[in-house]
Amino acid sequence: MKIRIEDNSVRYRLRRSEVDSLAEKGSIWATTQFPEGNFTYGLRTVEGLSDLRASLEGSSIVLEIPADWTADWPESSRVGFETEIRVDGKALHLLIEKDFVCLDRDIASQTDQFPNPKI
Repeated sequence: MKIRIEDNSVRYRLRRSEVDSLAEKGSIWATTQFPEGNFTYGLRTVEGLSDLRASLEGSSIVLEIPADWTADWPESSRVGFETEIRVDGKALHLLIEKDFVCLDRDIASQTDQFPNPKI
């Protein structure tokens, strides 16, 4: 899983196995180790949720997604989900999407990415 943060925008890109795992297990997590401690980011499904939600829990960024959105996502053509939430009068943009094969890299080294629709 890749995370991209820019100002008030958080984007997660998930490989094929991660989309499958999210649908099956209900959560996925990644950790980056720093000398002072670990930074964790993850995604979990929540029953009854109607839209994406985000929280900062200690040194972890947690995005929550409605459980019913992920059930058929691995096989569907849907690329991802996005929303904006208001935080202190400003918009926080959230985006969760499938990670596609990059056209400018060796395709053989990207076996866990989704096929690029431009190929």
